[in-house]
Amino acid sequence: MYLTTCMQLLVHIFVHDGTRGFQASGSPIPLAQWYGEGTSISHACFICGNEELLLVDSFAQARIYSLTTTQFRSGFSPA
Repeated sequence: MYLTTCMQLLVHIFVHDGTRGFQASGSPIPLAQWYGEGTSISHACFICGNEELLLVDSFAQARIYSLTTTQFRSGFSPA
């Protein structure tokens, strides 16, 4: 996983292959629609056992994003 600059808020997913190393998987995922202007992602980690990311923004709001549904978990209201 790679998060671009705060201006773009894109998540890039990479898959590791034992012979070719890291390869990009799919298109970048835009997150800007869920964050207000000037917000950046300060921390990110995978949630063990599924395809979800915990994203913590510059306002200390933690949100869980599903790579499968490309949506945040319910209970989140956009900025």
